[in-house]
Amino acid sequence: MDELADGIMIAGEAVRAGADGAPVLVGSVCAGCGTRVFPPVPVCPECMSDDMAPRELPRQGKLYSWSVVHVAPKRWTVPYIAGYVDLDEGVRVFAHIVDAEPAALEMDMEVALRVATLGAEQDGTARRSYAFAPVGKDG
Repeated sequence: MDELADGIMIAGEAVRAGADGAPVLVGSVCAGCGTRVFPPVPVCPECMSDDMAPRELPRQGKLYSWSVVHVAPKRWTVPYIAGYVDLDEGVRVFAHIVDAEPAALEMDMEVALRVATLGAEQDGTARRSYAFAPVGKDG
């Protein structure tokens, strides 16, 4: 089963299958100043260059901060954990944190990219997106 093709992907332009078939985030890198950002953008936020190229980002990072969210758009599963993950190369990603209880989370803990179901459409179709889970957790 192709986890990127199953259900409706939120932010589909920012995640794709890597060479090994596993999900990978796609950001942008500026040819002018080297700034790396996520999600991909057409103009560099640092130097305003439009010479941006897509770049695959690391699949693992460190949890920077998180919060439990109790109110969400219709048909999202609540409560859920939203957090910031710091990737190598200075990129900070906002994402769902899955497969963990809030009390078990720690700053700087290793987390890995995965695809997770965040809710469902009215017809029951899965609503999915990229997320991060503590390293060692299966999904």
